[in-house]
Amino acid sequence: MKRSLHVLCPECGSRVTCRTSEQMTRTVREGRMLCDNDDCGCAFVVHIIAVRLVVRGLAPNPELHLPVGRWREPANDDSPPRPANDDRIAADLVTG
Repeated sequence: MKRSLHVLCPECGSRVTCRTSEQMTRTVREGRMLCDNDDCGCAFVVHIIAVRLVVRGLAPNPELHLPVGRWREPANDDSPPRPANDDRIAADLVTG
């Protein structure tokens, strides 16, 4: 199954079409976008930037210096909250 990148117009929220694109550096591609909504007509520029590797390639480039990480880094609040009726909290206050 082929997946594609869907960019939305910053003005009206409609889908946009990439009219042209150019590789700026090894990690940055610049695209010129045009809104598909004829009533809007917005045109804008996007940068697609490689920020980290998820899996190193089989032919790694020694000149490329990107960190290796996960698909999605956990947010600060991703850990589940402690339940209000947790007995450990009460025990910590008593022995504290």
